[in-house]
Amino acid sequence: MTLLDVTFGDFVDALETAYDEVGIRNAADRLAARLGYRWFAYLGFSEPALKVLSSYPGSWARRYIEQRYEDIDPIVGLARKSQRSFQWDRRTLRLPSVSQQRFFAEAGKFGIHSGATVPIRGGFGRFAAFTLAGNMDAVVEVRPTEVMDTLQLAALYYHSHVYAKLQLGLTRLADAPLTQRERQCLSWAARGKKMPETATILGITTRTVVFHLDNARSKLGASTVTQAVAEAAHRGLISS
Repeated sequence: MTLLDVTFGDFVDALETAYDEVGIRNAADRLAARLGYRWFAYLGFSEPALKVLSSYPGSWARRYIEQRYEDIDPIVGLARKSQRSFQWDRRTLRLPSVSQQRFFAEAGKFGIHSGATVPIRGGFGRFAAFTLAGNMDAVVEVRPTEVMDTLQLAALYYHSHVYAKLQLGLTRLADAPLTQRERQCLSWAARGKKMPETATILGITTRTVVFHLDNARSKLGASTVTQAVAEAAHRGLISS
């Protein structure tokens, strides 16, 4: 098991045992530090209001919300257009407007010069972005593919726990119907496929299969994947 695997496992464990905003913040803060970043930020765009969780300096976080910087934040703008995680710094970001240039200059005063962001899309126009920012060693460094893949999955876990545990005006995760991908993963499990085999069939990573099966198990109130398969079949959610 690699150090990256241990880091991701500890992050998932921390989220599982976090039951309030403080615990959920701390889990992301530790993940950021272990991946070599100074801060994390989660922005959830859902009615009736923007939800922000971050470890940014308090004065910057307050100013961001008070000035509604999410409307001009070039990173948020790029995340809205992107389907994949991306790394950014002052050199790679396009800052066409004066307001965006001023925004990034102001962020830079707090040491926010670079980072990595994962766009997260929900139904009916809901959107979130999970960001790790500010290299610990103050050197702009391109993160390896393995780190970015781990960050992508970590962001999805984080998003699901935020909405499930903080109840941000949406259906709780445990009460939500199974997603198409969750049903697909359960269906292949019902046919005897192991997780790596399901990952190959669906064209996703094994970790992502684990993520979807864990969500399905939670929603169905099952303690094992086998029980989740049986419950899903009993409810007619997958073919038996």
